[in-house]
Amino acid sequence: MKVKIKICGINTVESAISSKNADFVGFVFYPKSPRFVTANEAKEISSVLTKQTKKVGLFVNPDKKVMDYITEFVDLDIIQLHGNETVQEIKEIKQRLNLPIIKAIPVSENKDIENSKDFHEICDMILFDAKMKSGELPGGSGKTFDWKLLKSFSLKKNWILAGGLNIKNVKEAISLTNAPIIDVSSGVESEKGIKCAQKIKDFIKYVRKN
Repeated sequence: MKVKIKICGINTVESAISSKNADFVGFVFYPKSPRFVTANEAKEISSVLTKQTKKVGLFVNPDKKVMDYITEFVDLDIIQLHGNETVQEIKEIKQRLNLPIIKAIPVSENKDIENSKDFHEICDMILFDAKMKSGELPGGSGKTFDWKLLKSFSLKKNWILAGGLNIKNVKEAISLTNAPIIDVSSGVESEKGIKCAQKIKDFIKYVRKN
């Protein structure tokens, strides 16, 4: 599988060290998430990463000042937006921070894939994740969606497949979707919000080998 790997929800130095062979690691700056980290924690954790591993900051409908501060303080490489951000809001964020933007698109039906086209031009990457029910937290749920919806999807830019991926299903997911980048979070945890260093290493090794 010649795909890039993103380990999302990194929240300890140990999990960061285990992710050293990943292409991206994600820090969740969403206080309601079990994977939430503060700017200070993220900065400390990211100190063990190499320059080859890009630091992604995940935000959900963020406050402008908070986002700007975290981005500079942690020295983020990429911004991931997981809320209801509009094209105009994303445009403003991109102009202000001058960083690549990932927009997460919740998917449950083909219409959701079609709706992602609104963001193709302004965003550098699109991330497809399982759509949550009302009241559920976005991302990191361990739920998958019908990967066949992406079977004929193509985009000139890079895009990311997320949602319930783990070492048992990732090969099938990549085979069905031809995703250039995969994003794993709950699939490398010992319990919700707690990353397992061995699972991270095993997942990366498995994907690289296959």
